[in-house]
Amino acid sequence: MKNAISKHPLLSFFAMAFLFSWIAVMPLLLNHALPVEPFQILGALAGPTLAAVVVIAVTTGKAGLGTFFKRYVQWRAGIIWWLVVLFGALLALTIVAALIVGPSVITEFLTNIGLILPTYLITLGVGVILGPLWEEPGWRGFALPRLQAQFGPVVGTLALGVLWALWHIPGYLGGWMSAGLPVLIVSSAAFSMIMTWVYNNTRGSILLMILLHSSSNAAIFIGSKVLPTGLSAGMNALVYGGWVPAITYTIIAVGVILVTRGTLSYGRSDSLAARRKSKDFPVGTLSQSGVPASLNDDAQIE
Repeated sequence: MKNAISKHPLLSFFAMAFLFSWIAVMPLLLNHALPVEPFQILGALAGPTLAAVVVIAVTTGKAGLGTFFKRYVQWRAGIIWWLVVLFGALLALTIVAALIVGPSVITEFLTNIGLILPTYLITLGVGVILGPLWEEPGWRGFALPRLQAQFGPVVGTLALGVLWALWHIPGYLGGWMSAGLPVLIVSSAAFSMIMTWVYNNTRGSILLMILLHSSSNAAIFIGSKVLPTGLSAGMNALVYGGWVPAITYTIIAVGVILVTRGTLSYGRSDSLAARRKSKDFPVGTLSQSGVPASLNDDAQIE
């Protein structure tokens, strides 16, 4: 088993992440009366996080695990990136929803801003423990840097986004996933592009990936509360079918890909890294934590 994991760390990670999570949520599939949230947490913890820990332990040992867990509290990033992580999704979703549904979305949002912002921040904070805290150490903390190194930022991120969406299949079998699988795949792939861009500009911070994931969930929840009533059948299907986030994130993802010329800021500080760390890690290779050596330098905006 150890030899197989060492030879195929990515394949081993995804196999364990899917298998462990699906086993953990099996009781929900057998008994729909059970509460969903505890099994969601268990499924995320037993899947991506546990799989990442197992593979890192086998391939790099205690040193690799120590570096990996330090990235849980890696908070240093420019103030712009903190604003993007905490409020970017909320702002973008509100604007695109207004363009699709009508300006009443903006009016409702601004009229109730005093209630919306505290509710949003509380939802973001509480929402961390319902999935992002247990998912992102695996998806972005372990898999993303290796996928980028092996397949490049765009293809690697696209693969991760699709696999991330497919990982949710038990939610459709159990009835706790509402949006259709096609829209989830589009939304997950597009949002993954945004997450990779932020990840590459924040030195591979797992903490910021957890918060960005949770901020998206919170923004979608808040957005559902400010949508107007009386929508047409077609518009209602579009909005409540989950297509507003999918459209929003796709627009941003395309913009990020174009602006960064397809790099998603991957290797943006290679020249600096080459000067500082050429004796330790060749440029473009992974450090012991699985983060490209160039991402260990101070974050810059690109």
